[in-house]
Amino acid sequence: MPLSSSLRKLLPRWRYPRVLTFLSLLPNLISGSLSRSLSTAGAAFGWSRTYNYVNRRSHKENVPLSRIQIFEDTDSDGVFDTKKLLTDKITFSSGIAIGFGGVYLGSPPNLLFIPDANADDVPDGEPRVLLDGWGAHDRHETLNSFIWGPDGWLYGCHGVFTRSNVGKPGAPANERQFIDAGIWRFHPVTEKFEIFARGLSNPWGFDFNDLGHGFATCCVIPHLFHVVQGGVYHKQSKPHVNPYIYDDIKTIRDHTHLSAHGGARFYLADTFPEPYRNQLFMCNIHEHCVLTDYMVPNKSSYIGKHGFDFMPTNDLAWVGFSVEIGPDGGVYILDWHDTDICGNAINFPNSGRIYRILPKDAPKIKRPNIPSMSDLELVKLQAHPNDWYVRQARVELHTRAAAGKLDTAVVHKALDDYLKSARTSGKRLRALWALHVTNRYDGVERHTLSNFLEHEDEHIRAWAIQLLSEDEDPSDLARLQFQHLAMNDPSPTVRLYLASALQRLAFDHRWPVLSALAKRTEDVDDPNIPRVLWYGLEPMVTAHPDKALEVAIDGNMPFLQESVARRMVSGALSIEGQPNSSEKRKWRQIIHEMAPGFAVQNVGEGGVRKLTGFRNETAVQTHPLDRKTPCTLTRKLQIPKGKTTTLKIRGSYHPHGDWQLRVLADKDVLADQIVSYKNIQEEWFNLGVDLSRFGGKTITLSVENRANDWMNEFGYWPSVCCRSVRKSI
Repeated sequence: MPLSSSLRKLLPRWRYPRVLTFLSLLPNLISGSLSRSLSTAGAAFGWSRTYNYVNRRSHKENVPLSRIQIFEDTDSDGVFDTKKLLTDKITFSSGIAIGFGGVYLGSPPNLLFIPDANADDVPDGEPRVLLDGWGAHDRHETLNSFIWGPDGWLYGCHGVFTRSNVGKPGAPANERQFIDAGIWRFHPVTEKFEIFARGLSNPWGFDFNDLGHGFATCCVIPHLFHVVQGGVYHKQSKPHVNPYIYDDIKTIRDHTHLSAHGGARFYLADTFPEPYRNQLFMCNIHEHCVLTDYMVPNKSSYIGKHGFDFMPTNDLAWVGFSVEIGPDGGVYILDWHDTDICGNAINFPNSGRIYRILPKDAPKIKRPNIPSMSDLELVKLQAHPNDWYVRQARVELHTRAAAGKLDTAVVHKALDDYLKSARTSGKRLRALWALHVTNRYDGVERHTLSNFLEHEDEHIRAWAIQLLSEDEDPSDLARLQFQHLAMNDPSPTVRLYLASALQRLAFDHRWPVLSALAKRTEDVDDPNIPRVLWYGLEPMVTAHPDKALEVAIDGNMPFLQESVARRMVSGALSIEGQPNSSEKRKWRQIIHEMAPGFAVQNVGEGGVRKLTGFRNETAVQTHPLDRKTPCTLTRKLQIPKGKTTTLKIRGSYHPHGDWQLRVLADKDVLADQIVSYKNIQEEWFNLGVDLSRFGGKTITLSVENRANDWMNEFGYWPSVCCRSVRKSI
């Protein structure tokens, strides 16, 4: 696998990636079926492998065919030496994480916990269902990419074309939360489930940088997003859950890659040369390579810039979609390996593989065993130059604290001292996060955390806001300090965390902070703050219109002023999926811009949507009403005599679907074709339909977006128009 010439110049001593193991020895290992988690022992990978998988539309249900296996590299030579079976009683797997005396497993419709408290690699009992209601409408877009956050929550991704209503087993509908795209989190101690952020497409990569800021990589839509708590982001194809979002948060990238990315890990280790630290590693599925981006601060957010074309593979079946950084500082890559990169068909069912990439002369490490370490040894690991050790030690500290097996007095003193002596924001935050997960700031010690709102480090102040808001009930003193920061803090990062915290406050407690932040003129053009403020204000507008209008008018943010006015005059929410009058007016305008003179009938899933970033064009999205009723663009048209009249259509299809296009003049079918990549072999088609034979007549022209096999039947239309020209003599 050749490396790029620019990379060779930068790192002349770099070697080609070494294959750790070829999983072709394991039958039926196929797309979307492999999840991974580096164990706290540091010498092993835990892998969940889904033998139930058929393709992204189906799997063998309720049959325990899948398994979790543990591969161990005992001598650090880059090849696994041993293999163990943890369990083969799984019906489907999509994500895995290790911690708290067991394994967290995504197995839709469930999030499971498999106990192994004594770490003997034998389950202590049957899996426990923590949450259910996870959908699997698209097997590539259910719960995935598990990662422990710095705050002690388990985070994961969820794709747009799967619909989940998540709650505890047996919970009624009103105690469940709907998600069809976004980032979710689950707390291992309280077992609380939350939607952390909404939007995106089919993210299969999420990670936190050295400051604890979240970043997601995506497919189809722009590939990189800075994700903040309570944010609502650019969403592929479907409308937002809340129809009053008005404007979502956009990508931070300033460059383009080919569509489809998988995996996301910041390189926070010391084995690679210094230029790679803080770079975000990701796989590009269409380019068949490993790329990096780096982040440049931009007000409260970042600009994502292209780093390196790190590892081109020259292999059209190479489909990297998961990345880990190991205890040795190596980059571990999971390669699904198939020529059908979207999983609509399986061409190479036995070819999955795993790679490790290391500098040529990287020393072998002594294999760590995190659970065997003392409390103070775990504290010392918070200063380790490789964040793998920091994260694993923090999870172990959290586990011991939750079980009452931690010497909290000794640990808290050591962490307090480390926070005071640390010289960088990242290292101070490591101490703060470890103190938080070990309950340093619980109960009467809550005021100690409030003191950090006056800390000289803006990132400590910001994280103090988030941690004080965790239980959604910060103290009266904390709220007064929030208001003071909203009025006076010079940091846009702090102001963003305040805006984010609004959604976790009772309505009555939001107004003072909201009002102060709305007056900060320096945030008018911030990529996050005006929108996040609106997401906190919007639920209060209808109940408190006068107060909402007062905050908007007294403030200095045009987006808030416009949004409050729009919300005050908006119609009621749609009933049973039917559009209200306001939505219908909007649909008519969108159709008129794309297809002058046409009206739209029988609009199905997602409504009529104008997309500005679909395959690098502006297009209108439609969907059939149901399997038998097409969405139809119609108009009455008088065809002139003596002219050549042509209906011109430009259109496209969903990346994982197809649809039937029919054109009718009254009842005469003039065109009938399936629109899919398989049929047109391009991203866009252009169709011309001659209407000249109807010269001198008035016809009803119908352009149908008709269902084919009822899977992502979305039609995309940049333009539909009729043109008449004089016939040449």
